[in-house]
Order: sequence, then C-alpha cells, then structure tokens
Amino acid sequence: MFYAFRIPNYRLLWVGNALTSVAMWIQQTTMGWVVYDLTGSGSLLGGVNAVRTIPTVLMTPIAGVASDRISRNAIVATSQVALFLCTFLLAVALMLNKAEVWHLFAFSILAGAANAFNMPARQTMVFDVVPRNLLPNAIALSNLAFSVARTIGPMVGGALIVAFGPANNFFIQSFAYLGVMITVLMIRFPARNQAPSKKQSFFRDMAEGYSFAFKDPQARLLIFMSVINPLFLIPLHLALLPIYAKTIFEGGASSLGIMLGAIGFGGFFGGLLTASLNKVDQRGLLQIIALLIYSLSQAAFSIVGAVTGQLWLAVPFLSLAGAAESLFNTTNQTVLQFLAPDHLRGRLVSVLQLGPMIMPLGILNAGIFADIVGAPTVGAALSFMAFAVGVAILIFSPRMRNLRLSQLGSEPEQDPHAGVRVH
Repeated sequence: MFYAFRIPNYRLLWVGNALTSVAMWIQQTTMGWVVYDLTGSGSLLGGVNAVRTIPTVLMTPIAGVASDRISRNAIVATSQVALFLCTFLLAVALMLNKAEVWHLFAFSILAGAANAFNMPARQTMVFDVVPRNLLPNAIALSNLAFSVARTIGPMVGGALIVAFGPANNFFIQSFAYLGVMITVLMIRFPARNQAPSKKQSFFRDMAEGYSFAFKDPQARLLIFMSVINPLFLIPLHLALLPIYAKTIFEGGASSLGIMLGAIGFGGFFGGLLTASLNKVDQRGLLQIIALLIYSLSQAAFSIVGAVTGQLWLAVPFLSLAGAAESLFNTTNQTVLQFLAPDHLRGRLVSVLQLGPMIMPLGILNAGIFADIVGAPTVGAALSFMAFAVGVAILIFSPRMRNLRLSQLGSEPEQDPHAGVRVH
C-alpha cells in the first residue's frame, strides 16, 4: 500500500503535495471568511471565488505545454514563490487594515494563475521520480494527500482563524508555500525523453496535445469519463447538501459538516484502497465499477434521507460514495497518464484540469431544479443519470471495459533514480 514511499525523491514530492494541498484548502476557507467579514456581501463572496476559474481556463492550456517543454520542478518552484509573495502581501495588508475588495479579487486571480501552472507540472512529476511498475501506487498515494487535505484543510483553516486571526493565517500559508518550494528543489530529476521533433511553435505544441486528447479513442473516452463526476455527482456535494442539512435533516452547519466530513472520511479510505491495487491491470473495468458504486451510493443517500429524515441512517452512504469517488478519480488519472506519450503528458493532464469548468453548470442546474422539485429528487435523478451512463459504457464500450494498464504506452521504461531498490 505504501511501497512508493521507499523512494526518497517520491517522499519529498509527496510531502510537497500534502503541504500545498492543505495550504490551498486553508486559503480557500480563510478567503471566504475575510471576504464576508470585510464586505458582508454574499455576491462578492461568490464573485471572489468565481474569478479563480478565469486564469484556469486561460492559463491551463499554456501550462500544459510549459510542463512538457520546461523543467517541471522549476515550474512548481516558481509557482510556489509566486504564491508566497501574493499570500505574504495580502497578510501584510490585512495586518495593517489596508485590505480592500480589489485586493481580494487580485489575489484570487494571481493565485489561480499560479496554481494553473502548478497543478499540471506537479501531477506529471511523479513519472519523473517513480519507475513505471510503481506508478499506480504512487499516483494513488499522491491523490490520498489531496483527499486528506480536503478533509482537514477547512478544519485547520477555521482553527487558525480563531487562534491567530486571518492575517497571521495568511502568513502561515505563505511560509507553507516556501516549504513546498524547498522540497521540490531538493528532488533530483533525470533527463526526460523528448519527442523526436521538438522544434515546433508553442501554439503548434498546444494543438498537438489537444489533438491527441480528442482524436485518440482511449484518451477521448477517459476525458468523457472525467466529465461525469463534475456534471452529475459533485453538484450534490456543493449545491444540495446545504439544503439537506437545513430542510431534510432539520439541522444546520453541524449537519453539513458531518456530511462533508463523511465524504472526506470515505475518500481517505478509498485512497488507501486504491494504493493497495497496484497489481490490478483491468483499470477500465475498475473505473466503471467505481462509477456505479459512487452513483448508487449517492442515490441511496438521497432516497434514505428523504424517506427517513435521519442523518445517521443516510450519512454512511456518503462515506461509501466518497471512497468510490476517490477510486474513480484516481483510476481515471492513472490510466490517462499511462496512455500519454512522455512528451505530451503535461498537455494531456492539463486537459483534465479543464473538466471542473463544467462543474458550475452542474451546480446551477441542481440548484434551479432543487427549488422546483426538491433536493432529494434532484440528487437521486442526477445520481441515476450517472449510473445509467456507467451501465451504458459497461455494455456498449468494450474498449473501456477491456482497458488494461499493461496495454498502454509503448515507450521504454527508465529507472529514474539509480541506486534505489524498487523491487
């Protein structure tokens, strides 16, 4: 389950992943508090969060090409310095009571741009430090760091606000980013394989990556699979659970916290399960099964919650959904990265970063229909739609059903760290 941790370079990379993920969730929690504390406006709170998506849309295609053409650890280290400066300056403004609304918008845009470059490079760096036979385990453990951060980050952020105040909270975040930079610079990376002809323009390189993503049948199918979660299933977490907490379970913020915590709890154990499946070759079928369990669990939560009105009866289904979601997402990322040629991997991963851009559409639709027919009906309907898509893929897509890791990638394997025993 933890075999990849035997590789020193991977341990440094994992620590950096964990630190940056926790810092991001702490930052998101603290920003929400600061915006509402300064403005008292829910609209501005939504606006500051929404502008984060602008640099993701604009910068991610560029970041994917940069990840394939430039040293990935240099990209990650530079992005961490940028995040340190933005966060440190905002902390100073808050400490001096000089922070204004435009500062918050500027911070969200700049931080979003830095993360747009950080994420594709960071997710593909695992291929630079881990031999191919351990990659499923290493990718699963990396995603486990994200799952743990999603669970504890908001809680730690709230505790830091209470203990130190928002300004000191941002100071702590800024130095966490410096710590990430140090861990990345300590890693020694081997030379990467390059495509035979790399004397292309930047935009031709970008087009090459997107052409592969949407013309290769397997890549196209995997990208389609990655869209199912933000379109049908995550809207229950973000749009419907607050309604459940207040109207179905007649609770409040504590009920919402229990439900979100249950998803994170399940995600943690789902990450451990995924990390233990290093020898499972049939990743296409595994991904379909995870999708079916994920969607049925959320449908069961919606129905049991509506029928009984008892949180304790419904919430176990959210934990099961969280575990299946972790298995589904990690498997999707693993297979797509295995499929990508070395010289296109950053660009292909950057395409996945655009998937969450569909999420606002799913959240908007879920909220609108919840006002019309109620949250349980919408939650069950969206979950059954995702289940129907999964069944259709299982029946009508032998390419996905029979997809195996051992069939992907034809480039020769290299041991990226001489002198380290990995078998």
